[in-house]
Amino acid sequence: MNKIEEALNGLLKKYDVQPDKALNLLPGWEFIGKKIQNGDVPLLTWRSNRKFTELKKIVSARVIENVCMLRFSCFGSSDTWSFEALLYREFDLCEFLSGGRIMSLHATITAGQAGNVIVRLDNGIIGSVEVGTQLPSGHKMVDRHEIIARRGVASDIVVDTQVPQSSIYSYTDQGLETYKDVDNELFGFDELEVEHIRSAFEVMKNPEITQELIRQHNHLTNLVKTALESDSQNRKVEIKAVEHY
Repeated sequence: MNKIEEALNGLLKKYDVQPDKALNLLPGWEFIGKKIQNGDVPLLTWRSNRKFTELKKIVSARVIENVCMLRFSCFGSSDTWSFEALLYREFDLCEFLSGGRIMSLHATITAGQAGNVIVRLDNGIIGSVEVGTQLPSGHKMVDRHEIIARRGVASDIVVDTQVPQSSIYSYTDQGLETYKDVDNELFGFDELEVEHIRSAFEVMKNPEITQELIRQHNHLTNLVKTALESDSQNRKVEIKAVEHY
């Protein structure tokens, strides 16, 4: 049993949640190119991250009014992320944060390592999604999500900040170490691990959301496939509804 499973079991015991069956709970991008089997649950782990839930509240509560554009970027190292995985994540964030659904896209990709995708959602919002897997090996993900409205702008990092900040910086003889605990029940886990544990716990607590997660996974998988086709055909592509993969 790995540490993520141990932490999940700890939460299940603490809140007296007893799942009725064993599930294969993994981030959705790990199922790209695979057939969903009975018990597989593609998690949209980033949706449990507080910075994204707060951005969603800002939009839904109309703290910023008449959202018209999304400017998203996400970069990782190729030893941790695939290009398709980052596209999958960012496409879901486009829909989760805006409350819309991607209807068309136009992608330009270089060597399967970096690219930019222009998306149009059914609520009239236009989005620019930039992803890449060219960070040095072992480097933490660097991302930024900016929501531009006719009245106001919201972002998940401070204005004029280029990279995400940590809570504590420790300068030692061995170099720089940083610390950032984001969950008071899951100390010692990094941000991506916390996302995984929390989203898995939510499924265990509310198994009825499983089918919606699978439907969204099918949709996102189709978007990733369509983005690759758009690049190869050098044209804008309209999205066709897909329920099964």
